[in-house]
Amino acid sequence: MGNKQSVQEMSEDAYVKVKQESMAEDIREIKDDIKSINEAINKLNKLEEKHLSIQESILRVHKRLDDHELRIRHNETKLASSVWIERVIWVALAGLISVGIGMIK
Repeated sequence: MGNKQSVQEMSEDAYVKVKQESMAEDIREIKDDIKSINEAINKLNKLEEKHLSIQESILRVHKRLDDHELRIRHNETKLASSVWIERVIWVALAGLISVGIGMIK
């Protein structure tokens, strides 16, 4: 019976050893996965920083475009007013020349 018990203990020991080796392999895989996750998180952080930087740049560009649009509209309005006044002056001048020519005849 002593021999049977030592065989059973050996098989239990072998079983425990196999389980330990299996668990050790699982732990190594988990560690590798954690390293991969950590690398992915670091890349994500860098991408997020780049995204925020690009977003800030785009917002600055939009603000500058809005400022330029306001200036262009102001200049267009000013130009339209100037053209209208210039046309009135030309019509008045043409009228004066026409009256002057009419008086000469």
